[in-house]
Amino acid sequence: MECAQSSDLRRIESAVNCIKSGGIIAVPTDTVYGIGADPFNVEAVQKLYTVKGRPEEKPIPLVLGSTEDVERVAQNLPGFFYHLIDKFWPGGLTIIVEAKGLLPQLTAGGKTVGLRIPDQPILLRILQEFGGPLAITSANLSGTPAATSPSEFGEELSSRLDYIVDDGKTSGSIPSTVYDISISPPVVHRQGVISDETLEKELICYNRYLKNS
Repeated sequence: MECAQSSDLRRIESAVNCIKSGGIIAVPTDTVYGIGADPFNVEAVQKLYTVKGRPEEKPIPLVLGSTEDVERVAQNLPGFFYHLIDKFWPGGLTIIVEAKGLLPQLTAGGKTVGLRIPDQPILLRILQEFGGPLAITSANLSGTPAATSPSEFGEELSSRLDYIVDDGKTSGSIPSTVYDISISPPVVHRQGVISDETLEKELICYNRYLKNS
C-alpha cells in the first residue's frame, strides 16, 4: 500500500508543475475549495477568469505561503495590517491592501489586492514549493455555491480544470471574510468565518494602542 506521505508529495509536485506550466488547479483551503493560477502569468490569469466564468471587473485575491510574500505584491501597508496578520493568519481573513507589481487583469484595473495565508497544510506546501503566491478564487462557476469537496464541482467546472488536488471535504463551508483596510475606516466587503464584531473590536483595540503609545 502506498504511504500517505508519498502520495502527498506526488500531488504537491503535480500541482506545482501544473501552476508553473500555466495551468489551473483546484485545491482545498481551510474554508472551501479554490481554483488557482500563477498570478504573474497573464494567460493563466485570463484562463482563471474564463474557467470560473468570473466577470472581469471583479478582482481575484492571492493566497500566500508566508508573510515574506507580502512585500512582493503589496505596498504602503498600514500598521493595522500587521496587527491583523498577527491575530488572524494563517486563517480565514482576506485583507485588502494597496497592490504592487501585479497584472491589471488580476486587480480588475484597480489599485488593491486581497491577501491571506490559509491554514491548510497541503495548500501551504504547494505555495512554498511553488515559491510564491497563488491567484485563487472559490471553486465554483460564478453564481453557484462554493464547493467543499471535488464531488461538488460539477462536470462543467471539473472539465475545465487542469489538475485537482483531492483532499476530501474541507473543514469549513463558509468562505474567508474580506476586509478592506486600504480605505479609512476599514470596510467588510464579504462576511465570512471572522465576524464584523471581531474585526471592529480589533480596530478599537489597535486605535487605543496608538493613542496610548
